Amino acid sequence: MGERSLKVGQWMLKTALASGLLGGLLWYGAQHSITIAQVNEAVASLPLAFVALIELFDKIADKNDYYNKLYSYAIGKQKSRAGAVLISLLFAGLGMFVVLWALTGTITMNLKTYSPAIFFTAGLISLYIFAPETGDDELLLWWWIAATIATGGKYITILPNFAFPMLILMLLR
Repeated sequence: MGERSLKVGQWMLKTALASGLLGGLLWYGAQHSITIAQVNEAVASLPLAFVALIELFDKIADKNDYYNKLYSYAIGKQKSRAGAVLISLLFAGLGMFVVLWALTGTITMNLKTYSPAIFFTAGLISLYIFAPETGDDELLLWWWIAATIATGGKYITILPNFAFPMLILMLLR
């Protein structure tokens, strides 16, 4: 079985939504005077493991059949274009929360606790997951490598520095 691309109507809907969301995000960035240097630092601060996870999300998000299967399991209907777009928005939202967690070490419902640059970067990455036809290339990986070079490698992290080993030890007691 070959890979199927998005249907024209679904592609147009995703493109229109992604363009509108990107416009809102760019407006937010302009209102908060976010600099390229701040975005570079935020991207370079992402652990490489999260970059790989986001690339995987993007590959899954661009496969129409996966959306239709997820939608039919969750809702019980067959092959809905709007449902597939809804599932892709959910993947993008999940990706945004993963990026926020990776950059800050916490998820909070108070958006004012995040710096504008971190929120902006998380939004750009979630749009990367949502936008149609981005799953064929590892654009975020290239962006991460470029940001790491631009920042002189001072933020490079391979695995997240969260207290998972300590949590596992505490649970085993």
